[in-house]
Amino acid sequence: MKKEHEQKERARWKGFIETLQNDSEWMPNFPREEIWTNHNSRLWYYAPVSKNGHIPVFLLYSHINKSSILDLTKEHSLIGKFLQEGYDVYLLEFGEPVVEEKGTGLAEYLSHYVDPCIKKALQHSGKDELSLSGFCLGGTLAVIYAALNSHFIRNLLLFVTPIDFDQVPTYPNWVQALKKDEIDLTSIMEQIDLIPAPIIRYGMRALTSPIYYSPYLSLLNKAYDQDYTHYWLRFNQWTNDHIALTGAMASDIITYFVKENVLMSGEFELAGKAVDLKNIDSNLYLISSQYDHLVPTSISTPLLELVSSTNKAAAEVRGGHASLIKYGISNELKEWLHQYSH
Repeated sequence: MKKEHEQKERARWKGFIETLQNDSEWMPNFPREEIWTNHNSRLWYYAPVSKNGHIPVFLLYSHINKSSILDLTKEHSLIGKFLQEGYDVYLLEFGEPVVEEKGTGLAEYLSHYVDPCIKKALQHSGKDELSLSGFCLGGTLAVIYAALNSHFIRNLLLFVTPIDFDQVPTYPNWVQALKKDEIDLTSIMEQIDLIPAPIIRYGMRALTSPIYYSPYLSLLNKAYDQDYTHYWLRFNQWTNDHIALTGAMASDIITYFVKENVLMSGEFELAGKAVDLKNIDSNLYLISSQYDHLVPTSISTPLLELVSSTNKAAAEVRGGHASLIKYGISNELKEWLHQYSH
């Protein structure tokens, strides 16, 4: 027993040190094809080994995080789970914005990126509709897009998606100050071309994990397990790897979501177009995480009362904001999506 314990401890410390020294880059775990590009943004197509013939799944991730979380490792891959079920998968990967994109705000993200990519996916797949799956702020974009183009979206799958920004759980005094124009961040953001990725990372860290040492304790606890250390490495890379944000989009986020909370009004105007959430009649599946401190369930579920969808479902998984990659597709979601994707 003593010898086994010593071997395990050696393996633990060896795994801990090797993981911290590992600087290998993330690589996609499944074959994919680039079918559209705009500056550094890409539309990727993933083909399943065996197609089920259903409408495709379109993944729309946040524009401030890298989408590698959806395909972290071969075993922890939401993309892999969809492929395993036989779905054609399309992923819009927002890349690092360039100076030419500095004026890209909410309306432009929808019209210059989301819309052409969804139309490209429909053309490429030969289908008239698809299942639009949005994650975090990507889910917020998905909601607005579905309100404007409900005829393309048969199913709307939303993961940890903020809707009611009045319920932001952290720094409520800052939020109220922004609403009352006591802090004028909007005019500041309008003067900034691009907010560097490190600033985004520090801001997110302040909201979620200002004291960042517990992940390293978790690693040390299971560093003898090579499967775990590989997963930990990729996840830790993702948490520290953000994308720069245009000043225009930052200004729009503050104005539309934080100050005006436009989604809760049910309808609002964006670039001269009326956005009415009642136009959403897609089949709706809303997923939240039980211990999500960034987007708790109460921020997401108000959407259920704002849409016209008759088929609505909500589920809460264990864990925090990024738990979706651990738990993948539940049996309930598999059955639901299969039923409405013929």
